[in-house]
Amino acid sequence: MSIFLIIVCLFSQIEKRQKELDQLKEKLTAVRTEIQQLEKQKVGTLARIEKIDEGIGLTIKYIDELTSQESQENARVEELTKEIVKLEAKMKFRKDDLRERLIRLYKWTPFYKMEILFSSKSVPEILSTSYYLQILARADQQAFFEFHADWERYLTDKKMREDLIAVLEERRKEKESELKTLNEERKKKKEILNKVSGEENQKKQLEKELKSAQRKLEELIVQLEKQREKERLERVNLEAHLGKLPWPCQGTVATKFGKIIHPKYNTTTKNNGIDISSKYGDNVYAVAPGKVAYADRFMGYGNLVLIDHLDGYYSLYGHLSEILINVGDEISVGRIIGRVGESGSLSGPILHFELRKNGKPVDPLVYLK
Repeated sequence: MSIFLIIVCLFSQIEKRQKELDQLKEKLTAVRTEIQQLEKQKVGTLARIEKIDEGIGLTIKYIDELTSQESQENARVEELTKEIVKLEAKMKFRKDDLRERLIRLYKWTPFYKMEILFSSKSVPEILSTSYYLQILARADQQAFFEFHADWERYLTDKKMREDLIAVLEERRKEKESELKTLNEERKKKKEILNKVSGEENQKKQLEKELKSAQRKLEELIVQLEKQREKERLERVNLEAHLGKLPWPCQGTVATKFGKIIHPKYNTTTKNNGIDISSKYGDNVYAVAPGKVAYADRFMGYGNLVLIDHLDGYYSLYGHLSEILINVGDEISVGRIIGRVGESGSLSGPILHFELRKNGKPVDPLVYLK
Protein backbone atom coordinates (compact mmCIF):
# COMPACT_ATOMS: atom_id res chain seq x y z
CA MET A 1 0.00 0.00 0.00
CA SER A 2 1.40 3.44 -0.94
CA ILE A 3 2.03 6.11 1.65
CA PHE A 4 -0.72 8.21 0.04
CA LEU A 5 -3.30 5.43 0.54
CA ILE A 6 -2.09 4.89 4.11
CA ILE A 7 -2.61 8.60 4.83
CA VAL A 8 -6.10 8.49 3.28
CA CYS A 9 -7.02 5.49 5.46
CA LEU A 10 -5.69 7.22 8.55
CA PHE A 11 -7.74 10.33 7.72
CA SER A 12 -10.88 8.21 7.37
CA GLN A 13 -10.29 6.39 10.67
CA ILE A 14 -9.53 9.59 12.58
CA GLU A 15 -12.60 11.39 11.21
CA LYS A 16 -14.77 8.48 12.39
CA ARG A 17 -13.12 8.47 15.82
CA GLN A 18 -13.51 12.25 16.03
CA LYS A 19 -17.29 11.91 15.62
CA GLU A 20 -17.37 9.31 18.40
CA LEU A 21 -15.23 11.61 20.53
CA ASP A 22 -17.61 14.54 19.95
CA GLN A 23 -20.61 12.38 20.93
CA LEU A 24 -18.83 11.26 24.09
CA LYS A 25 -17.99 14.87 24.92
CA GLU A 26 -21.67 15.86 24.56
CA LYS A 27 -22.73 13.04 26.89
CA LEU A 28 -20.02 13.99 29.40
CA THR A 29 -21.11 17.63 29.34
CA ALA A 30 -24.73 16.58 29.95
CA VAL A 31 -23.76 14.40 32.95
CA ARG A 32 -21.68 17.20 34.47
CA THR A 33 -24.66 19.54 34.12
CA GLU A 34 -26.85 16.96 35.89
CA ILE A 35 -24.30 16.73 38.72
CA GLN A 36 -24.51 20.50 39.24
CA GLN A 37 -28.31 20.34 39.28
CA LEU A 38 -28.30 17.49 41.82
CA GLU A 39 -26.01 19.50 44.09
CA LYS A 40 -28.45 22.41 44.00
CA GLN A 41 -31.44 20.14 44.63
CA LYS A 42 -29.69 18.47 47.59
CA VAL A 43 -30.84 14.98 46.62
CA GLY A 44 -29.79 11.76 48.37
CA THR A 45 -26.15 10.83 48.81
CA LEU A 46 -26.42 7.65 46.74
CA ALA A 47 -27.95 9.47 43.77
CA ARG A 48 -25.20 12.09 43.82
CA ILE A 49 -22.47 9.47 44.11
CA GLU A 50 -24.06 7.50 41.27
CA LYS A 51 -24.06 10.52 38.98
CA ILE A 52 -20.51 11.53 39.98
CA ASP A 53 -19.37 7.95 39.29
CA GLU A 54 -21.01 8.13 35.88
CA GLY A 55 -19.11 11.36 35.23
CA ILE A 56 -15.85 9.75 36.41
CA GLY A 57 -16.42 6.76 34.12
CA LEU A 58 -17.16 8.97 31.12
CA THR A 59 -14.17 11.20 31.89
CA ILE A 60 -11.84 8.18 31.98
CA LYS A 61 -13.33 6.92 28.73
CA TYR A 62 -12.97 10.37 27.16
CA ILE A 63 -9.32 10.61 28.23
CA ASP A 64 -8.70 7.13 26.78
CA GLU A 65 -10.31 8.22 23.51
CA LEU A 66 -8.21 11.39 23.46
CA THR A 67 -5.09 9.29 23.95
CA SER A 68 -6.12 6.91 21.16
CA GLN A 69 -6.90 9.83 18.84
CA GLU A 70 -3.59 11.43 19.73
CA SER A 71 -1.78 8.20 18.84
CA GLN A 72 -3.48 8.03 15.44
CA GLU A 73 -2.74 11.68 14.73
CA ASN A 74 0.93 11.17 15.62
CA ALA A 75 1.00 8.24 13.18
CA ARG A 76 -0.51 10.47 10.53
CA VAL A 77 2.13 13.16 11.17
CA GLU A 78 4.85 10.51 10.77
CA GLU A 79 3.37 9.28 7.48
CA LEU A 80 3.08 12.85 6.17
CA THR A 81 6.68 13.54 7.18
CA LYS A 82 7.83 10.46 5.24
CA GLU A 83 5.80 11.54 2.23
CA ILE A 84 7.22 15.08 2.39
CA VAL A 85 10.80 13.76 2.55
CA LYS A 86 10.18 11.53 -0.50
CA LEU A 87 8.59 14.39 -2.43
CA GLU A 88 11.51 16.69 -1.62
CA ALA A 89 14.00 14.11 -2.96
CA LYS A 90 11.83 13.46 -6.02
CA MET A 91 11.43 17.18 -6.80
CA LYS A 92 15.17 17.79 -6.43
CA PHE A 93 15.85 15.07 -8.99
CA ARG A 94 13.18 16.46 -11.37
CA LYS A 95 14.43 19.99 -10.89
CA ASP A 96 18.00 19.03 -11.81
CA ASP A 97 16.71 17.00 -14.78
CA LEU A 98 14.56 19.90 -16.04
CA ARG A 99 17.51 22.31 -15.73
CA GLU A 100 19.65 20.07 -17.92
CA ARG A 101 16.82 19.66 -20.47
CA LEU A 102 16.30 23.43 -20.71
CA ILE A 103 20.01 24.07 -21.14
CA ARG A 104 20.25 21.48 -23.93
CA LEU A 105 17.19 22.87 -25.66
CA TYR A 106 18.46 26.44 -25.36
CA LYS A 107 21.86 25.54 -26.83
CA TRP A 108 20.49 23.39 -29.63
CA THR A 109 17.55 25.53 -30.91
CA PRO A 110 19.54 28.29 -32.80
CA PHE A 111 21.63 25.70 -34.66
CA TYR A 112 18.47 23.85 -35.60
CA LYS A 113 17.13 27.03 -37.31
CA MET A 114 20.39 27.43 -39.23
CA GLU A 115 20.21 23.76 -40.27
CA ILE A 116 16.78 24.29 -41.88
CA LEU A 117 18.16 27.20 -44.00
CA PHE A 118 21.58 25.96 -45.05
CA SER A 119 21.69 22.20 -44.52
CA SER A 120 22.45 19.89 -47.43
CA LYS A 121 20.12 17.30 -45.82
CA SER A 122 17.01 16.31 -47.64
CA VAL A 123 13.59 17.56 -46.55
CA PRO A 124 12.64 14.11 -45.10
CA GLU A 125 15.82 14.14 -43.03
CA ILE A 126 15.08 17.62 -41.72
CA LEU A 127 11.47 16.66 -40.95
CA SER A 128 12.69 13.58 -39.14
CA THR A 129 14.87 15.77 -36.94
CA SER A 130 11.86 18.02 -36.29
CA TYR A 131 9.77 15.02 -35.24
CA TYR A 132 12.33 13.99 -32.63
CA LEU A 133 12.49 17.57 -31.41
CA GLN A 134 8.73 17.54 -30.86
CA ILE A 135 9.04 14.30 -28.88
CA LEU A 136 11.73 15.95 -26.77
CA ALA A 137 9.50 18.97 -26.19
CA ARG A 138 6.57 16.80 -25.14
CA ALA A 139 8.81 14.88 -22.73
CA ASP A 140 10.02 18.18 -21.27
CA GLN A 141 6.43 19.35 -20.91
CA GLN A 142 5.40 16.12 -19.16
CA ALA A 143 8.36 16.40 -16.81
CA PHE A 144 7.32 19.94 -15.94
CA PHE A 145 3.69 18.92 -15.30
CA GLU A 146 4.84 16.09 -13.02
CA PHE A 147 7.12 18.47 -11.14
CA HIS A 148 4.25 20.94 -10.72
CA ALA A 149 1.91 18.17 -9.44
CA ASP A 150 4.54 17.04 -6.92
CA TRP A 151 5.00 20.64 -5.79
CA GLU A 152 1.24 21.09 -5.21
CA ARG A 153 1.07 17.85 -3.24
CA TYR A 154 4.15 18.87 -1.25
CA LEU A 155 2.51 22.16 -0.23
CA THR A 156 -0.73 20.34 0.67
CA ASP A 157 1.06 17.74 2.79
CA LYS A 158 3.04 20.43 4.60
CA LYS A 159 -0.15 22.35 5.40
CA MET A 160 -1.86 19.16 6.61
CA ARG A 161 1.10 18.36 8.85
CA GLU A 162 1.14 21.89 10.30
CA ASP A 163 -2.61 21.67 11.02
CA LEU A 164 -2.18 18.26 12.65
CA ILE A 165 0.62 19.49 14.89
CA ALA A 166 -1.65 22.33 15.99
CA VAL A 167 -4.48 19.84 16.68
CA LEU A 168 -2.12 17.65 18.69
CA GLU A 169 -1.19 20.62 20.86
CA GLU A 170 -4.88 21.34 21.49
CA ARG A 171 -5.42 17.65 22.23
CA ARG A 172 -2.60 17.71 24.78
CA LYS A 173 -4.09 20.74 26.54
CA GLU A 174 -7.57 19.19 26.57
CA LYS A 175 -6.22 15.96 28.04
CA GLU A 176 -4.46 17.88 30.80
CA SER A 177 -7.71 19.71 31.53
CA GLU A 178 -9.71 16.46 31.65
CA LEU A 179 -7.18 14.81 33.96
CA LYS A 180 -7.50 17.78 36.29
CA THR A 181 -11.31 17.50 36.16
CA LEU A 182 -11.08 13.76 36.86
CA ASN A 183 -9.08 14.42 40.02
CA GLU A 184 -11.63 17.04 41.07
CA GLU A 185 -14.53 14.60 40.51
CA ARG A 186 -12.81 11.92 42.59
CA LYS A 187 -12.07 14.49 45.30
CA LYS A 188 -15.74 15.55 45.29
CA LYS A 189 -16.89 11.95 45.76
CA LYS A 190 -14.44 11.48 48.63
CA GLU A 191 -15.66 14.69 50.31
CA ILE A 192 -19.29 13.51 50.11
CA LEU A 193 -18.41 10.13 51.64
CA ASN A 194 -16.33 11.75 54.40
CA LYS A 195 -19.24 14.02 55.23
CA VAL A 196 -21.59 11.02 55.45
CA SER A 197 -19.24 9.20 57.83
CA GLY A 198 -19.29 12.18 60.19
CA GLU A 199 -23.06 12.84 60.35
CA GLU A 200 -25.51 10.37 61.89
CA ASN A 201 -28.53 11.61 59.91
CA GLN A 202 -26.73 11.16 56.62
CA LYS A 203 -25.62 7.66 57.66
CA LYS A 204 -29.23 6.64 58.23
CA GLN A 205 -30.30 8.21 54.95
CA LEU A 206 -27.53 6.36 53.08
CA GLU A 207 -28.61 3.09 54.71
CA LYS A 208 -32.18 3.64 53.48
CA GLU A 209 -30.95 4.43 49.99
CA LEU A 210 -28.80 1.29 49.87
CA LYS A 211 -31.72 -0.90 50.98
CA SER A 212 -33.95 0.79 48.41
CA ALA A 213 -31.39 0.03 45.69
CA GLN A 214 -31.37 -3.62 46.78
CA ARG A 215 -35.17 -3.82 46.60
CA LYS A 216 -35.17 -2.33 43.10
CA LEU A 217 -32.59 -4.88 42.00
CA GLU A 218 -34.71 -7.69 43.42
CA GLU A 219 -37.72 -6.34 41.53
CA LEU A 220 -35.69 -6.33 38.32
CA ILE A 221 -34.63 -9.95 38.84
CA VAL A 222 -38.25 -10.98 39.50
CA GLN A 223 -39.31 -9.33 36.23
CA LEU A 224 -36.49 -11.02 34.34
CA GLU A 225 -37.39 -14.38 35.86
CA LYS A 226 -41.01 -14.01 34.75
CA GLN A 227 -39.87 -13.08 31.26
CA ARG A 228 -37.50 -16.05 31.11
CA GLU A 229 -40.24 -18.46 32.13
CA LYS A 230 -42.42 -17.18 29.29
CA GLU A 231 -39.64 -17.76 26.77
CA ARG A 232 -39.21 -21.40 27.97
CA LEU A 233 -35.52 -21.39 27.20
CA GLU A 234 -33.44 -24.54 27.48
CA ARG A 235 -31.99 -24.91 30.95
CA VAL A 236 -28.63 -26.07 32.22
CA ASN A 237 -27.91 -27.43 35.69
CA LEU A 238 -25.85 -24.92 37.68
CA GLU A 239 -26.74 -26.79 40.89
CA ALA A 240 -24.33 -29.52 39.80
CA HIS A 241 -21.46 -27.01 39.90
CA LEU A 242 -21.35 -26.44 43.67
CA GLY A 243 -17.78 -25.62 44.61
CA LYS A 244 -16.68 -25.81 40.96
CA LEU A 245 -17.43 -22.40 39.47
CA PRO A 246 -14.42 -20.26 38.45
CA TRP A 247 -13.90 -16.92 40.20
CA PRO A 248 -15.25 -13.86 38.38
CA CYS A 249 -11.99 -11.94 38.87
CA GLN A 250 -8.67 -12.02 40.67
CA GLY A 251 -8.52 -10.58 44.16
CA THR A 252 -9.45 -11.19 47.77
CA VAL A 253 -12.85 -11.28 49.46
CA ALA A 254 -13.33 -7.98 51.27
CA THR A 255 -16.93 -8.56 52.37
CA LYS A 256 -18.69 -11.89 52.75
CA PHE A 257 -22.30 -12.88 52.24
CA GLY A 258 -24.84 -11.88 54.91
CA LYS A 259 -25.44 -9.02 57.33
CA ILE A 260 -22.68 -6.42 57.34
CA ILE A 261 -21.93 -3.17 59.18
CA HIS A 262 -19.83 -0.78 57.11
CA PRO A 263 -16.73 0.04 59.21
CA LYS A 264 -16.60 3.67 58.03
CA TYR A 265 -20.24 4.69 57.59
CA ASN A 266 -21.70 2.42 60.30
CA THR A 267 -24.54 1.45 57.94
CA THR A 268 -26.20 -1.93 58.48
CA THR A 269 -27.21 -3.81 55.35
CA LYS A 270 -27.46 -7.37 54.14
CA ASN A 271 -24.83 -8.23 51.59
CA ASN A 272 -26.58 -10.38 48.99
CA GLY A 273 -23.26 -11.45 47.53
CA ILE A 274 -19.56 -10.95 48.12
CA ASP A 275 -17.25 -8.01 47.44
CA ILE A 276 -13.90 -8.85 45.88
CA SER A 277 -11.08 -6.32 46.22
CA SER A 278 -9.21 -6.18 42.92
CA LYS A 279 -7.16 -3.88 40.72
CA TYR A 280 -8.95 -1.20 38.75
CA GLY A 281 -9.36 -2.35 35.15
CA ASP A 282 -8.80 -6.07 35.81
CA ASN A 283 -10.88 -8.45 33.70
CA VAL A 284 -14.22 -9.72 34.99
CA TYR A 285 -15.30 -13.15 33.72
CA ALA A 286 -18.64 -14.96 33.42
CA VAL A 287 -18.69 -17.83 35.92
CA ALA A 288 -21.04 -19.99 33.82
CA PRO A 289 -22.67 -20.00 30.37
CA GLY A 290 -25.88 -18.02 29.92
CA LYS A 291 -27.57 -15.04 28.32
CA VAL A 292 -27.06 -11.36 29.22
CA ALA A 293 -30.29 -10.10 30.79
CA TYR A 294 -29.08 -6.64 31.88
CA ALA A 295 -26.04 -4.52 31.06
CA ASP A 296 -26.26 -0.90 32.14
CA ARG A 297 -25.95 1.43 35.12
CA PHE A 298 -28.06 0.64 38.18
CA MET A 299 -28.47 2.81 41.26
CA GLY A 300 -26.18 1.62 44.04
CA TYR A 301 -24.36 -0.89 41.83
CA GLY A 302 -22.80 1.37 39.20
CA ASN A 303 -22.20 -0.42 35.91
CA LEU A 304 -24.03 -3.70 36.35
CA VAL A 305 -24.23 -6.95 34.36
CA LEU A 306 -26.83 -9.66 35.01
CA ILE A 307 -26.45 -13.06 33.33
CA ASP A 308 -29.36 -15.48 33.17
CA HIS A 309 -28.01 -19.03 33.36
CA LEU A 310 -31.41 -20.40 32.24
CA ASP A 311 -31.75 -22.82 35.17
CA GLY A 312 -33.25 -20.43 37.69
CA TYR A 313 -29.84 -18.95 38.48
CA TYR A 314 -28.55 -15.45 37.80
CA SER A 315 -25.05 -14.11 38.33
CA LEU A 316 -24.57 -10.41 39.03
CA TYR A 317 -21.43 -8.29 38.53
CA GLY A 318 -21.47 -4.75 39.94
CA HIS A 319 -19.30 -1.61 40.19
CA LEU A 320 -17.70 -2.27 36.79
CA SER A 321 -15.59 0.41 35.16
CA GLU A 322 -16.54 -0.88 31.73
CA ILE A 323 -19.18 -3.21 30.27
CA LEU A 324 -17.97 -5.27 27.30
CA ILE A 325 -21.13 -7.20 26.37
CA ASN A 326 -24.70 -6.35 25.36
CA VAL A 327 -28.16 -7.47 26.43
CA GLY A 328 -29.12 -10.64 24.57
CA ASP A 329 -25.55 -11.86 24.06
CA GLU A 330 -25.04 -15.57 24.67
CA ILE A 331 -22.12 -15.91 27.07
CA SER A 332 -19.76 -18.85 27.52
CA VAL A 333 -18.00 -19.60 30.79
CA GLY A 334 -14.82 -17.54 31.14
CA ARG A 335 -15.99 -14.87 28.71
CA ILE A 336 -14.69 -11.38 29.62
CA ILE A 337 -17.80 -9.32 30.34
CA GLY A 338 -16.27 -6.16 31.82
CA ARG A 339 -13.54 -4.58 33.94
CA VAL A 340 -13.22 -4.03 37.67
CA GLY A 341 -14.10 -0.47 38.68
CA GLU A 342 -15.49 1.74 41.42
CA SER A 343 -18.76 2.95 39.85
CA GLY A 344 -21.32 3.15 42.65
CA SER A 345 -18.77 1.78 45.10
CA LEU A 346 -18.21 3.21 48.58
CA SER A 347 -14.92 1.31 48.97
CA GLY A 348 -12.80 2.02 45.89
CA PRO A 349 -12.10 -0.53 43.11
CA ILE A 350 -14.15 -3.63 43.88
CA LEU A 351 -16.31 -6.26 42.22
CA HIS A 352 -19.68 -6.93 43.80
CA PHE A 353 -20.64 -10.48 42.83
CA GLU A 354 -23.94 -12.21 43.51
CA LEU A 355 -25.62 -15.48 42.67
CA ARG A 356 -29.42 -15.65 42.70
CA LYS A 357 -31.42 -18.88 42.76
CA ASN A 358 -35.05 -18.39 41.71
CA GLY A 359 -34.61 -14.72 42.56
CA LYS A 360 -33.22 -15.38 46.06
CA PRO A 361 -29.59 -14.56 46.95
CA VAL A 362 -27.31 -17.49 47.81
CA ASP A 363 -23.76 -17.47 49.18
CA PRO A 364 -21.42 -17.40 46.14
CA LEU A 365 -18.55 -18.87 48.18
CA VAL A 366 -20.44 -22.20 48.29
CA TYR A 367 -20.36 -22.34 44.50
CA LEU A 368 -16.91 -20.92 43.73
CA LYS A 369 -13.79 -23.08 43.64
